[in-house]
Parts: sequence; structure tokens; C-alpha cells
Amino acid sequence: MSEDGKKGTRVWPAIGRLLQLSGKSRAWLYVAVSVVVLETAFRIASNFSLGRFIDSVSASQHDDFSFYLALTVALGLTAVPLGFLRTRSIGLFSERALARLREMVAARATVLPMRYLEERHTGDLLAVVNADLAKVKDLTSSSLINVASQSLLAVAALVALFVISWPLALVSTLMIPVMFLIMGKLNQPVARRTQEMQQEIGETVSVAQDGLGGLMVTRAFNLTDVMDDRFRQANQKALEKGLLLTRLQAVAGGTGSVFNVLPFLITFGFGGYLAISGNLTFGDLMAFIVMLNYVANPLGSLPPSIASVGEASGAAQRVYEILDQEVERTGGKSWPHEEEGSTVLRLEHVDFAYDREPVLEDVSLTVHSGETVAVVGPSGGGKSTLLKLLLGFYPHRKERLFLYEQDLSHWSLPAARQQMAFVAQDTYLFPVTIAENIACGKPGAAQDEIEQAARMANIHEYITSTPDGYGTVVGERGVRLSGGQRQRLSLARAILKDAPILLLDEPTSALDTESEALVQEALERFMAGRTTVVIAHRLSTIRNADRVLVLEDGRIVEEGTHDELMTREGRYQELYLRQFDDTGLAAGREEGHPGEGNDE
Repeated sequence: MSEDGKKGTRVWPAIGRLLQLSGKSRAWLYVAVSVVVLETAFRIASNFSLGRFIDSVSASQHDDFSFYLALTVALGLTAVPLGFLRTRSIGLFSERALARLREMVAARATVLPMRYLEERHTGDLLAVVNADLAKVKDLTSSSLINVASQSLLAVAALVALFVISWPLALVSTLMIPVMFLIMGKLNQPVARRTQEMQQEIGETVSVAQDGLGGLMVTRAFNLTDVMDDRFRQANQKALEKGLLLTRLQAVAGGTGSVFNVLPFLITFGFGGYLAISGNLTFGDLMAFIVMLNYVANPLGSLPPSIASVGEASGAAQRVYEILDQEVERTGGKSWPHEEEGSTVLRLEHVDFAYDREPVLEDVSLTVHSGETVAVVGPSGGGKSTLLKLLLGFYPHRKERLFLYEQDLSHWSLPAARQQMAFVAQDTYLFPVTIAENIACGKPGAAQDEIEQAARMANIHEYITSTPDGYGTVVGERGVRLSGGQRQRLSLARAILKDAPILLLDEPTSALDTESEALVQEALERFMAGRTTVVIAHRLSTIRNADRVLVLEDGRIVEEGTHDELMTREGRYQELYLRQFDDTGLAAGREEGHPGEGNDE
């Protein structure tokens, strides 16, 4: 059995872990369990009373008749308030525990390491949040409490059967242990197959998300049939797992139904013989039959509930895998930014690899306060990775990164990132209003601060021209805006943050000329007086930089100003001339592009 399969069968550890995670809400589960104990006691007592009532009728004993009738009715009526209390308490536990679990999963997802998130498809994570958490509800609601209540009632009833007539109880229940062993074997694969099915469902969600997320590309390149085929294949695998699971459940359920009948056939025969021979009263026989049902009925009804709990435990393991993932380091200190001219960023012999594929090798760099450093180079050279390391997205062990001369590993990551404003090439906007997107740079910012940042980013006029102004909802990923508008909103967000360090990842490379000019003008205004590291492709940005680094195959191969590098006739000049020739810009070098677009 695979390790995943073993995990899927660990029902009790899954339940125990859930109780640990449920916090104060588990008190309601304890209330529900207490009610189940009371219900069990009253049901057993009511059946003993029922037996005595029947015997009093048979013997025409009026006093006993009245007493046992009243007692049986009173014990039976307790089911109403106890049933309400059980349902209410388990409902409160279920909803509150699940809400807490959803919050924990969401909170953990936001602090998972970037490498983990990049290696795992977001559709699979969404499947955990949606489908798996929905399955986990069976561990917190009726399925779990049904298993507990029916099991407790069966044990109590079994004891009562031996009290009434141990010979009849022994004969009637002789096969029950064998039945439970068989049912246990039949139900064992259910949790494992459920976990496999949930994984396939996660893959199906991922494929569907890819198709919807890239809908324009899919249609533009006539990939509809290809994406449909991918979805059908993923869905077919999920279907096969689901059909196998259904078959296992059917076998378990059918076997349980057969086992449910056998004890009664034995009781009718042998119990009738004992009653006729005078070794058992008619009332005791009736009470025995009713309570035997409490023992035998779970053989038919428990397997589906146990299967549901097994399925839920398999889904819970996938949820726990998220909660057990290492997160970004917490703790650390913060230091104030230094004065003009001091060292702001420093890298010493930095190496970095993705899955053992080197991306950066022996990179050393020093950036002083107020300095602008441009990084250029061919695609795949490690430029974007360099910025991600500066942002603390990837843990570093051997290499040394310093912020204000303090090792980045000693910094609090939120405090370190507060010193930096990041503008990416691929801008992400939340599906909320324009004002809310800009305010991400400074949560709680006043409206006039938001508008001032928008003015500096050359986007205010556009915003005010829309019917809803700053209340305009941008749609998913900002789909209602052009690329230039999205980039200027991203820049406004960075401006509002007002951080002393600016990290720019080719923010104008994918824009048209007019949008690029607006963004570039805003960038130059914002960069003034700030420490800036920019992955650049526009010559005006590079010319204005204090230093230019040429990053190729993960190494810094050249360093200097634009003019210095052009006179060396090295790699920088080669990159520049190649871009110049490709674009055919005869108007001069001002529109040249020494970089080659985005890397990682």
C-alpha cells in the first residue's frame, strides 16, 4: 500500500487532529456526545420497561400495567428534547469547526513558500479548499455522530441482551464479530480510493481553470478541441476512480444488508422455543428483539456512515497536507533605512537553483542609497529571480543577502518587504474597485492619498472619466482594463506605499508606445531620490541608471554605465545592437532595447 493509501485509512488520527484544530467549538461536540450517552441509556431503559409492560398485559396486572405504561411513555418522550439538543450541538460544532478550518487553510495558503506554490497548480489548491473541505464536514456532522451513537447503542444493547437471556444472546450474536471483521475488510479500501478520487478531481479543476484562464489564447489558436480533450481525459480518470469507489460502497452496503437479517432469523427460531418452554417471557422476547435490532441494524446502516467518515478522513489528509507545509519564516527584527550614500542592498556570492537547475551563480552586488541599478540580459538569465530573492520569496542558506547591512535572514520578512515597492511586468489586480486596488499599497489610506498616487502614476484622468470613477470594479485580474491602465494602477499602488526601495521587473516591456510613455514618465518621476533596481529594456531608463549589470546564464558578466559598456564592445553592446537591428529603429538609439524580454 502506498504511503498516501496508508494515510487515507487513518480515520482516528484524522478525527483527533480535527478536534485539536477545532478550538473552543469542540465543547459542543462534547455536549453532543453527552446527549448521545443519555439517549442510549433512556432507550435501553424504555425497552426494559416495554418488556415489563407487555408482561403485565399478558398477566392482566392492572397496577403494573399503569406504571410501566407511564414509564415507557415518559422514557420515550425524552427523545424529543434530547434529539433537538444533539442535532443543535453537533450543528454548532460542525459549522464553527469548519469555519475555523477554512480560515486556517486560507491563512496557511497566504504564507506558503513561493516555491511550493509555483510547483503546485492553483486548481489543486482550490480543490482542497472547496471539495475536500466539503468532504471533511462528514467528520464534524451527522456521519461521525451517527457512527458514535449507533456504536454506543449497539454495545449497550448487547449487554442488555445478555441480561435478558444469555443463551439467546450468545446464539443470536455469535456471527456478529465475524460480520464486523468482514465489513471492516470491505470498507478498508474506501478511504484510500476516496483520496485518489479527490486528487483526480483536483486535476480536473486545474485543467478547467487553465481552459477558462487562457480562454482568449485557446480560441485564438483553435485549441478548444485540445483543451476539451485534456478535460475529458482528466474527467475520465476521476470518473473511473468514482465508479470504483461506488462499486466498493455497493458491495459493503449489500453485504451489510444480508448480515442485518441473519440475527433475527436465529432469534425468531431459538427465542420462540425458549418462550414456549417457559424459559423466557413474551415481554422479554419482544424487548430482546427490539434491542437486537440496535445491535444488528448498524451492520446495515453503519457501513455507509463509516464509508463517509473514511472518505472524509481521506479528504482531511489533503487538507492537513496544506496545514503541515512549512511556511515562510516568521519573527526577526527590523531596522530603519539608512542615510544617503550608505549601502542599502548587498549580495555576496549568491547561488540559487530551481530543482537543481542553477539560475544564479556567484552573484555579488552592492546598491547604495539613492542609486539606480539597471539589470539587462537575455531571457532566462535569472533577472526576475534576483528580484524575488531580494523580496525574500525564496529562503537562502549558503548565500548572503543584506538589507541596510543587516543579513536578510535576521529581518522580519514583512518589515523587510515594507522597505520595498515592487512593480511586476505581469500586473495582478484584484476583482474589486480601482480605489481598493491602489489602496493595497497602504491599507487604510485616505481617498485623497489614493488620488494623489493615481495622479503621479498618470492614471487619475482615466479613472475620473469612467462612470463610477474610483469605484469602478476592474474585473478578474483587471480584465476590463488595458495593459497600460493595469500597469499604471500597479505603479500607483507602489507610489502609495512610498517605500525607500523600488524593484521594477520590466514594467513597460509589454506596452504600446503611448502607454509606455505614460508609465515611463511616471516611473522617472517616482524613481527620483529612491534606491532602484530595475530589470530594464528601455534605453532611456538604462542611460539614466547609475550602473548597468549584464546578467547572463546566472552570472554578472559586465558592469558599468551605458556609455562605458558600449565602448567595451562586449556582451552589452552585442545585446544592444541585436535589438537595434531587430527593431529597425533608424531614428536613433533612444528606442533601443538591450534586454530580451522577460525571463523566468
